[in-house]
Amino acid sequence: MASYGTVAALQAPKPEASSNSRRSLIAMVVAGLAVAAVVAVVAVSARAEPKADELLTQDLVLFKMEPPPEPWSPPANLWMYWGEAPNKRFGHSGDNIRHLVKLGRLAGGEYRDPHFLFDYASQTFRDLSEACCTTMLVTPMKNNMPIWNANSAIAQRLRNYVANGNHMIFTGGSLVSIEFINRYFFYNIEPESTSGTFKGSGYGNWSPGPFRKLINDDLPWQYKLTPDTLYQDHTSVTSLGLRSLPSGTTVLYMTPHSSPVFLIKFCQRLSERHGEPPIKTVPRDCWRHAQRGFPCSCGTITYIGYDWHYDQTAADWDKVLLAAVEYQSDPDVSETFSPNCKQPPKIVEDPHAPRAPPMCGN
Repeated sequence: MASYGTVAALQAPKPEASSNSRRSLIAMVVAGLAVAAVVAVVAVSARAEPKADELLTQDLVLFKMEPPPEPWSPPANLWMYWGEAPNKRFGHSGDNIRHLVKLGRLAGGEYRDPHFLFDYASQTFRDLSEACCTTMLVTPMKNNMPIWNANSAIAQRLRNYVANGNHMIFTGGSLVSIEFINRYFFYNIEPESTSGTFKGSGYGNWSPGPFRKLINDDLPWQYKLTPDTLYQDHTSVTSLGLRSLPSGTTVLYMTPHSSPVFLIKFCQRLSERHGEPPIKTVPRDCWRHAQRGFPCSCGTITYIGYDWHYDQTAADWDKVLLAAVEYQSDPDVSETFSPNCKQPPKIVEDPHAPRAPPMCGN
């Protein structure tokens, strides 16, 4: 009996062992469910998030995308000479500049715009010459050059237009634009004549560049964002000698001997003699004439010596031309500050001119 009781005592813990096995089985099942849940979460996250290589490809595509071009519209005071002198054929200098400043609409097989000037002898230009604060853009004169007597009424009208606070922009890689300025504004500007190390050598009227921007206090703010350096494009750039530039010139780009981009302040005053046209005056002498009762009226002539024959290589020169166009914008229609029209223009009347007859009242 004792042996039997001993055996019975040894077999008594069997129910407890079975309960432990059940607990371990339950723990394994719970662990399996947890692992399955983790795998499911990882699968869902893997479907939601792109792969690493996809992210890399997307970043590269975004990096290669260029920003959209900055919107730009021509100022309301911009005019463009569109007579017989410019080359209007598609892809040539006149058409390239017209396309750059966004003037003209195609109609009837040609480009038309209300701000196209076809003739300096027209009534339109006469009205412009008697008002202030407009800009006249002259494209390279490839076909011909308008010729008049330098003392004729039309030539005087050109000078009056600039002196009445307006802005005239001349372009072109040839000497025609300089001849136009010299003839009708009484200057003697000459192209650079580079001499070599021995007799007979040199570049003639051609400057190899590069042309550095002259950054000083006289630099207009419109040119702050233009390229710091401009380059010669084959023979497309004509640079003019620094020593030949007149008084009142602001050099914008230059080499040690020449400049392809500059501004000229052109001034006139009334004549002491009744009936004679205004007299050209050096800007530094205007205060003396004002003390005598003959104040000056001044405007701006801009020269950009690039011909825009090849539009594909003119990106840097395009920025310079657009800055020149914005140099004098009408403050009433544009946020750009006008340097020649800081205040409403004051009408200076000739004291010797005959008075208009009085108007009869009703």
